[in-house]
Amino acid sequence: MGTSESWQIPWVVEVISRERPKTLLDAGAGRGKFGVLARESGTLERVDGIDIAPPRIASAYDHFYVGDLRDLDRILPPDAPVYDLAIFIEAIEHFEKPDAWEFLDRLTRRARRVLVTTPFGFRRQEIAGLPYETHRSGWYPWEFSRRFHVHEWAVYPGHMTRRLRLPRLWQFLVLISRRGS
Repeated sequence: MGTSESWQIPWVVEVISRERPKTLLDAGAGRGKFGVLARESGTLERVDGIDIAPPRIASAYDHFYVGDLRDLDRILPPDAPVYDLAIFIEAIEHFEKPDAWEFLDRLTRRARRVLVTTPFGFRRQEIAGLPYETHRSGWYPWEFSRRFHVHEWAVYPGHMTRRLRLPRLWQFLVLISRRGS
């Protein structure tokens, strides 16, 4: 189970604060950092999480579901709400593209809006013994408008160079929903 980098925290928290969800699903919750940060928005009545393993910060979640995200419909119980917002932070790049599109189709049925963050383009990553941490796809913000309604997207700097402090890696976020919603 990996963790996302700190530079994206203000970007994600800003969207959560602006969206003011009452219910939130943290898909690919990792250690649970964004479950904790989402609660800081002050508007949430229910925060649920799902990932391949339990989070380190389990107290951030009202309900936590363990399993492969590709089995979303089997893992989430039938009485789970249609969430106001689902967050999918630094996880889409761990899927092959066809699996990711299928997952987003399912997730946008389970949540009114979905916030996705990922590296801009493909960034190679393999960690021995952790197959779920391998990067399998690269993404660009404009790809999402082919399948979903895009409410907003933003590109922001990630890792900086040591000497010149220039962006060495770019990240982006995209807030989507099903077409017609």
